[in-house]
Amino acid sequence: MRFELTAMLSAPVFLLAGACSQETEDNAQKAAEYAAEDAKANAEVIENEVREGAILAADKVSEGAQQLGKELRSDERTDADQGDGQLDGTD
Repeated sequence: MRFELTAMLSAPVFLLAGACSQETEDNAQKAAEYAAEDAKANAEVIENEVREGAILAADKVSEGAQQLGKELRSDERTDADQGDGQLDGTD
């Protein structure tokens, strides 16, 4: 009789523990989903920043190449020793 009473009284405790475990599992699942959403949003922000940085870098490279081309054309026009165009070390 004593064993039956103990088992009967402890059953709600086990049910509550099971419910708590399910609630904990649900909360962990929600936390994981929120973390995944945050990671995705952060990745999108980083992607945009990298893209904007790449655009700026490409613009600077283009500007530098354009300036270098101008300088080389100017040097070519003003160079007194134009050479013979042969790569033989005599220029």
